[in-house]
Amino acid sequence: MFSNHAMRSFLSFCAVLTHLMVCAQTNDPPVVSATGDLIYCPLSTTPIVSIFNVTDSDDTEIEAFFVQISVGYERNLDILNLTGNHPNITTTWDAVQGKLTIRGPGGSPVQYADLIPAVMDLEFTSTSPNPNALKQFSFTIGSPNYLPQTGHYYEYVPSLGITWQDARAQAANRTFFGLQGYLATITSIEEARLAGEQASGAGWLGGSDADQEGVWKWITGPEAGTVFWNGGINGSTPNFAFWNANEPNNVLFDGAGEDYVHVTSPNIGVSGSWNDLPNVGSTGDYLPRGYVVEYGGLPGDPVLQLSASTSLVTPQIVDVESAFICGTGTVTLEATASEGDVLWFDEEIGGNLVFTGPSYTTPVLTQSTAFYVLASESGCQTGERTAVEATVHPLPVIDPNIVFRNCDEDGIADGFVDFNLHEISPFVTLGDTSLSVSYHPSQVDAENNTNRINEVPYNNSSGSTLYARAANAFGCALVSEVTLEVSTTSFPANFLATLEICDEDDQDGYYSFNLEDAVPELLAQFPSGQNLEVDFYTNSDDALLEQNRIVNVTNFVNETAFSQQLFVRVENRDNGDCFGIGPHVQLQVLPLVAFDLTESELILCEGSTIMAGTTNAEGIYQYQWTDSAGVVVSNEAFASISHPGRYSVVAISELGCVSPPRYLEVELSGPPNLTRDAVVIDDANDVNSITVLEENDNLGPGNYEYALDNAYGPFQDSPVFENVDPGLHTLYARDKNGCGSDQLVIGVVGISKFITPNNDEVNDTLEILGITPDAYRSASLFIMDRYGKLLAQINALDSGWNGNYRGKQLPASDYWYVLNLVDSEGIAHRRTGHFSLKR
Repeated sequence: MFSNHAMRSFLSFCAVLTHLMVCAQTNDPPVVSATGDLIYCPLSTTPIVSIFNVTDSDDTEIEAFFVQISVGYERNLDILNLTGNHPNITTTWDAVQGKLTIRGPGGSPVQYADLIPAVMDLEFTSTSPNPNALKQFSFTIGSPNYLPQTGHYYEYVPSLGITWQDARAQAANRTFFGLQGYLATITSIEEARLAGEQASGAGWLGGSDADQEGVWKWITGPEAGTVFWNGGINGSTPNFAFWNANEPNNVLFDGAGEDYVHVTSPNIGVSGSWNDLPNVGSTGDYLPRGYVVEYGGLPGDPVLQLSASTSLVTPQIVDVESAFICGTGTVTLEATASEGDVLWFDEEIGGNLVFTGPSYTTPVLTQSTAFYVLASESGCQTGERTAVEATVHPLPVIDPNIVFRNCDEDGIADGFVDFNLHEISPFVTLGDTSLSVSYHPSQVDAENNTNRINEVPYNNSSGSTLYARAANAFGCALVSEVTLEVSTTSFPANFLATLEICDEDDQDGYYSFNLEDAVPELLAQFPSGQNLEVDFYTNSDDALLEQNRIVNVTNFVNETAFSQQLFVRVENRDNGDCFGIGPHVQLQVLPLVAFDLTESELILCEGSTIMAGTTNAEGIYQYQWTDSAGVVVSNEAFASISHPGRYSVVAISELGCVSPPRYLEVELSGPPNLTRDAVVIDDANDVNSITVLEENDNLGPGNYEYALDNAYGPFQDSPVFENVDPGLHTLYARDKNGCGSDQLVIGVVGISKFITPNNDEVNDTLEILGITPDAYRSASLFIMDRYGKLLAQINALDSGWNGNYRGKQLPASDYWYVLNLVDSEGIAHRRTGHFSLKR
């Protein structure tokens, strides 16, 4: 920007022709210079230049001057302030861009004579205890932002709703002191932050994949044609790209793809990052609001010195190396600073300065301790400290001297035998299973963890003194000296402990043994008071090397049918010393005791006795029969049974094996007892029935079947007979199991439907059917005509009615009757109805 005086002078040589300004004389641009690469002490206030000057051959003032934190700016933490007395200077701080604008009083141009001392009095401060390591400051004539790394200028131009194509054209029409403008091309994070995050709004950049979908290139500026992204959301960059999360996503908008790069709205995602939009943009936060113009780098651009830059460097701790010791001791810690010295403190905040330098050897430590380092220049002690850990790990607790004895049971009595060194480890570590143990031929090898010995098998002929290195999870180790010896004790010659068990589940010769049953006999072969234990193995090598020990000793199933020999190892629980090894346990599965019962169920008739027996015996056995109360009823292969119930039978072999029990169910049965109380006769309806009450053993304990009027049947299971004719009937019942039968005469009461008193001895009289003196005490029959006139009263137990009234025959007609009965229990019954008299 030119001052008013410079502009007036400039206009005096220019003429306006058709809106085109043609100049007869140019104004020389000013030259800005600054030095001052300084060190910053955190939380302090520091000048940003040591020398500053502006030279201008034809002007003494400038419209405005701009100082910006162009690299490393931390918004709301960093600030530039003017100090001293400068009455002809006004400043405005823009916290978004990190830019300080310097003008004259009331916004008027500022005189170089006032500007230069004011810039010299500018100071930087940050409230961050750990600011960015590098802060760069640009001193610029003109409002575009200056980036020292590129030497370019960046300007955000607001233009609501502008398309990408129009933004490209308008950017190309802009100049800055002769520098040609173009839509910005971003090739570094510093450039992205200055042009995006520190710009005042969102807008277009010069990138597009309109030529080929997914191949993003810079279209404008000196980088035109350079590919900066390949693919979509999960694509990759050959150099630099700053897409927002889940971009570019090529979402269609009104049928158009998203082919142009746009700096996101401050409301969306990472500040200053990019998203892809169509040429016209979108709506809401995706509505274009301007574009970013970059100046510099194009062919033909003038060489200008409109800007200068300085920097503040904050010393940083760039690397630390913690260290540890095992047990008590000193630790040497390391730290590297980007600048200056490394200060060591004993507290994160405050505390004491204990050392200065990159390597610090601590005093003797008994516990883990953190020390804190700070990169410092010129004695600065402010800023964030970095922890460096001095860790004290515990040493393992071990037995430093072990004597371990194995039995010489390899068949050669030479004092040398194979050892399984793994079995020594629990005694070295005192049972701490978290420790790892290795074995070495010398103390030095153990300490250096070299020349490790193969643990299985190891023969003491290679050396009887070994060194066990026990290390914990922290890598801390101690060494135990191990002496290998051969035991002088052993089992007696030909000793054998035998476990016998009866095969009770199947005749296969396999069964479950409790090996602990043999332990007392095995331990009895050695002196008492030794704290011995017994382990079982299936072969001699495993017993000798203490590997593949039988774990399930209380439920071990033999691996060969009927017989198996096991190897045992007897050793001291306290130190693992071997007392004896050998094949000293014999497992014997005795044959299965098997037989059958002749019957599993029998029927016992009341008052009788039955015989039960066994069959299919697979050996010579003794037997024991017991009833449900546990009383023995027989010790023979058969039993005489006179009571119902559940009986059990076991067989006992000559070897004493007892079979699983077999069970016999004896059910009681008997003849039926038919009584009138047990029979229900329903003859008061048109359909007569007879029902036998057999519930609750009403007839007896048997299982019965029934027949009517025929002793030979047919018999039926059902106790109900239906549609029974009136009259006397004989009911038969018999036990299905053959335990007896019974019969009962019963009557079904009924009256003839008609009489024909013609002396042919067929239906000559009206008779009452099914009544007998033993069933009924009395039976009175009353005959009436249809008008209710009593014609006759008869004792139905003695006789019937012959159709006469007072010695005269009554005419053929329908007549009515009333029958009054009193049964043997004294209960009265009344029947009524009618019949026909036919002549």
